[in-house]
Parts: sequence; C-alpha cells; structure tokens
Amino acid sequence: MERQSWLSQLLYTGAAVGGAACAAVAARNLQRVLRARSRIKVLLAASAGTDARVVITGATGGIGQELAEQLLRNPSVHLLLGCRDHLKAQRLFQSSERTKVHRLDLLDPDSVQAFADEAHLFLAGGESGLRMLVNNAGVMRPPVSQSKGDSTWQTNFLGPFLLTELLARLRQKQQPSPVRVVHVSSRLEKRSQLDHHLLDAVTRGEVGENPYADSKRGLMLWTSVRAQSLAFKGGLFCHAASPGIVDSDLGRHVVPAWLWPFTKPLRMLLMRSPAEGALAVVGGALTPQATSCFGRYWDGEAQVEDLVIERMGNKQLALSLVKWATKATALEQRADGYDR
Repeated sequence: MERQSWLSQLLYTGAAVGGAACAAVAARNLQRVLRARSRIKVLLAASAGTDARVVITGATGGIGQELAEQLLRNPSVHLLLGCRDHLKAQRLFQSSERTKVHRLDLLDPDSVQAFADEAHLFLAGGESGLRMLVNNAGVMRPPVSQSKGDSTWQTNFLGPFLLTELLARLRQKQQPSPVRVVHVSSRLEKRSQLDHHLLDAVTRGEVGENPYADSKRGLMLWTSVRAQSLAFKGGLFCHAASPGIVDSDLGRHVVPAWLWPFTKPLRMLLMRSPAEGALAVVGGALTPQATSCFGRYWDGEAQVEDLVIERMGNKQLALSLVKWATKATALEQRADGYDR
C-alpha cells in the first residue's frame, strides 16, 4: 500500500510538472504568433492600396492557410487560392466574399495552365493596389499513394515554374502594375547535391536521395537566372523566401501517423509557428524594395542572399535546369497560343 501511494504521488507530480511545462511552451508560442500576425498587419497596411489582389497556391493548411487568413483581415485584400483539394478550401473560406477558390493540381500541366489564365485575369482586374503571387504549395515526403511519378519535383519546382513563366507571357503585351512573386524555398536546400550529373538523372526519372532539397535548390537556381527577364518583360519581380522550420503538416509523413500528434509540444518548442512562417515568406515581399529589385532570397524582412550575384557560379547548371523544365512542361508550345 505504501509503495502504491509513493508511485501515485510520483506520477501525479510528473503529470503536474509536465502540464506546467506544456502550458509555458504554449504561452510562449502564443506570444510569438501574435507578434508575427501584428507585423503582417503593419506591413500589409503600408502596401495594400485600394484593391490588393494576392494569389496563393496551397492554402488548405499550414503557412498557406495562415497567410490567407491574415491577409483577409485587411478589408482591401482579395484572394485567389489555387488548391488541389479545392472543396476543402471552399469550406475553409466560405464566409469570405473576397476569396475565389480555383482547383490547381501541380502534377497536371493543363491544370497549371488553366490556373495561370485565371490568375492573370484576377491580377489584371480591380483598382490600384498590391499585386502578389505566392508559390507556396509544396510536398516534402508524400505517401506513395499520392505519387504520380516524381510528385516532389513536379509540385515543388515544375508546377511553380510553369505557372510563373506562363503568367509572364500573358503579361508581356500589357503594361500592368508590377507583381511581387515569392517562391517558397527552404533552408534544407543547403543539403542539396544537385549538379549536372544529378540533373541528368532527374530528367530520366531518377530523383536521387533528397528530392525535396534538390527541388528547392532548383527554385533558387531558376530564380537566379530568370528573375531579371521576368521583371523586365513580364513585370514579375521574383524572389525566394525561407519560412524556416515550421510546425506544419508538411513533415507529417516523416514520422509514423500515430506518433505525429504526440510530437506537438516539441514542435511548438523547437519550430516556428505557421504565423511566423507566413511572416518569413511575405515579409520582404511586402516592403517597397520588392518591386525595385529582383532575385533576392529573404527570411522575413531580412535579405539572406542576392541570388543573381551569389549563385553566378552555378549559372550553367541553372540554365540547364531551365532548359529541362521548359521541355518537361512544354512551356513554349503552351505559350504559343498567347502570341496569336
């Protein structure tokens, strides 16, 4: 009996200490969330104008959903959301009359082209104000059941590549207001071993050991060699941004499904919240310099790198990457219809 009493007391004490620790972590996390949301509000108020129009890909969870919700707090913002699960997106944002939802499957080039057409009309309409495209949708390690060939490269690189390049072609014959474009990259791109040899393998469907990091490096290299042309010819001021390591569903397939919910306290302690990730993604793009320069790599409002200059040593690899992506997406054939 005495031993049972001692054990019960130990368990009670452990639970109390654990509960207090979790409460402290949650309180600290809430403060960080509120600070990030407040900063987005301030930046948006200074840049939105009369009629702000923002296109976001992937907005049914994580950073994309958080970003959409925070942008809608400004009454001048209208959103176009491109989501594979468009029915879920419609449910999430059904109360907002300033939100349009369009189905977008980045694994399907025809779906990407249809969305590019829709995005062009959306951004060209309305009164003066902020115009922005956030290429947010991405996958880290999708389940096999969701894979169609290499879904990582298609979702993280080829889809955003086709969408952005087509949008630039649609805008070439006009002189519309500039569009700020953010490609959501990752700090993990530093782990990429992408070189000419690996790129050749990717073109054959052999994706290598780390397709997530490689595809994110692909985004950076593409931006480094195409940002200037996209800005001058299409009025798209393209930049990359790192959200940091964010507590989102992106990594839910890295651990067993049953374990994922139990990692929440640790994720809150060690990772950024979706609100902080959203600020890191658009913080730089909401500043005035976003349309006076191109090819920058941001973490929030802090510039990490000038991709055009600092990735110059990888120019030949970047050009080879763009050549492959142009062929893989049939970009030129698709764009031919816009020139007629």
